[in-house]
Amino acid sequence: MPADLNVIHAAQLARILDRGGPRRGRLQGELDLVADGAVAIRGGQIVAAGPTRQVLEAAGADVPTLDASGLCVLPGLVDCHSHPLYAGHEGGNGPAREYVRRLEGAKSWDIRAEGGGIWAVIEATRNASDQALLDSAARAYADILAGGVTTLEVKSGFGYTCEQELRQLRLLRESAARTPMDLVYTYVGAEFHPRDGTSLEACVQNILDRILPAVRAQGIAEFHDMCCEDGDYSAPLIVRLLEASRRLGMPTRVHADANSHSKGWRTAVEGGAVTADHLTYTPDEEIRALAGCDTVAVVMPLAEQIFLDQRRANARLFIECSVPLAVSTDFNANIHATSLPLTIALACTWFRLTPAEAIVGATLNAAYALRRGGDRGSLDVGKRGDLAILDCSHPDEIALAMGAPLVRCVIAQGQVVHRSGPGAPPAA
Repeated sequence: MPADLNVIHAAQLARILDRGGPRRGRLQGELDLVADGAVAIRGGQIVAAGPTRQVLEAAGADVPTLDASGLCVLPGLVDCHSHPLYAGHEGGNGPAREYVRRLEGAKSWDIRAEGGGIWAVIEATRNASDQALLDSAARAYADILAGGVTTLEVKSGFGYTCEQELRQLRLLRESAARTPMDLVYTYVGAEFHPRDGTSLEACVQNILDRILPAVRAQGIAEFHDMCCEDGDYSAPLIVRLLEASRRLGMPTRVHADANSHSKGWRTAVEGGAVTADHLTYTPDEEIRALAGCDTVAVVMPLAEQIFLDQRRANARLFIECSVPLAVSTDFNANIHATSLPLTIALACTWFRLTPAEAIVGATLNAAYALRRGGDRGSLDVGKRGDLAILDCSHPDEIALAMGAPLVRCVIAQGQVVHRSGPGAPPAA
């Protein structure tokens, strides 16, 4: 429930002020820091944020109060790309074995031929009970929340048939009762080449004729996501799905260029997608050609490392070309990455981002990637009172922590929803 709260005396308060859209270019790296900072939350919304003295003068001190002396206060983190509803595939085709096979030199197509990969996950998920899937998601949510995340995007995609995709979206909706995080729901249709021999053309037609209209009619997903990859769904097929979504008034996202240059970035931008995600193999010339576009580029350093990609998304060039950049975990059946702070740290080393650029990518820009920038992702007056309080004296230290449990307190709409460790802020 929304609550009243003061958080005072933060060593550094990262306001990341909202200027009406996602940060891009030079502004991607500005945190709008305030020393000895405070945030006042009333009825779940921020009513003041700035120097402690000024905040207390403006909002008063007669509410529950946390003393954040020596700690950093950030907006609640936003993880804008996850696939949390799945069942494990057991035995020799499990995620750990698949990772070992990649280390041994196997490619994704080899793993699929051996019975692993996405279709093993789909079959296991179809056969799992609703309760088992909900319990698994709840365990993941608890770990993700502990990393300071207050808003999480959650995708379907392990169903493939209309009935199973609707089931997954229904279960994702039900799973919201198992976490204080705010969930944002995405339907993923065109993802991988089906194992049952169905043609890609027939899959697209089924999405157009049955699944997408049903999802839209039931109102159970806010986004339509799809994968643009050569060997699976090529750019011309994705264009058809983007056009259909536009006619239905459904915002789109695109998994793009994750395995090869598939024209995914260009297709997403020209098709008006809100985000394009992965972008590992997007050519530099294509990034430059679409400089200044509004599509948010979502990069995922952990995914590239787990899948042992030969390239890295050129996150630095996206920023230089004035493209808004977001950072996400890509938590899924094969990437059990629940820590967004670790992802921020790895984004710095992997992509040569500054800590501030990566933090903006996991707060304000990630919120805009979910069309939630108007009410979260920064510490502006009027936004949700969502905070992550970290045991460090400056946000740059997140880049050095490399998985250390820095998060001491998580606040959602003014209510403390998670505390951890001896450094958790005491009541003042």
